[in-house]
Amino acid sequence: MKKINNALNLILPLFSILVVFALWGVASSSINNEYILPSVKKTFEALLSLATRKDFYIALFSTLLRSLIAFVSSFLMGFGLAFLRSRKEITSRLIDPIISVIRALPTIAVVLLLLFWTNSRVAPIIVTLLVVLPTSYTNLYAGFSAVNKNAVEAGKVDGANGWQLFAFIEFPQITPVFYKAIGSGFSLNFKLMVAAEVIAQTANCLGYMLNTSKIYFEVAEMMALVLVSVAVGVLIEFIFNKISDKVGAWR
Repeated sequence: MKKINNALNLILPLFSILVVFALWGVASSSINNEYILPSVKKTFEALLSLATRKDFYIALFSTLLRSLIAFVSSFLMGFGLAFLRSRKEITSRLIDPIISVIRALPTIAVVLLLLFWTNSRVAPIIVTLLVVLPTSYTNLYAGFSAVNKNAVEAGKVDGANGWQLFAFIEFPQITPVFYKAIGSGFSLNFKLMVAAEVIAQTANCLGYMLNTSKIYFEVAEMMALVLVSVAVGVLIEFIFNKISDKVGAWR
């Protein structure tokens, strides 16, 4: 039964991807205009061309680095806020309104404002941080809320201090949620970073390459860059979900 489930876990996602590409091929053939919807073949030719260009790897590294900075910042802030909220219920009156306001911020407007206050390299980092923070906070608080209170009380009875309770009882229980939050958060972070770079017209990044492709009507290259962005996000989320499943197997 386990082998069948493992086979289905591999086959069904591949089947879904094949269906998407098949529909893409049909739509492209029906439209028959490479400037509106390039064919799958043209897009993969553009993808192979990108793989031979040095500027593509520089742009990919630049976007990944900004994404990492924004994600680590938002994740640490979300972790700290979730930890405080789990310790003192009264802090929800302070934290939740702030998170609600941040969640409601219009992304495009924030990017444009940040361009006045900072520059095109920094603005995407800040706006991505702000967008991902509420998600990180919500996921991590859910993990803290799911901690077995009886185990914590038993630790207190055995004389464990606050640090020992957190390190040896609480944290092991939230570790699966921790890794899932990293996977989904960084995946979302990366996609938002590319969008913010496009709006901010940041140089030497994937957003810049998308803008350049748009200006020169290189639609196949645009589609190839979109595929790269999707593949990176999916791969990161897949890796951390697998880690989360392994870590959480004891539960």
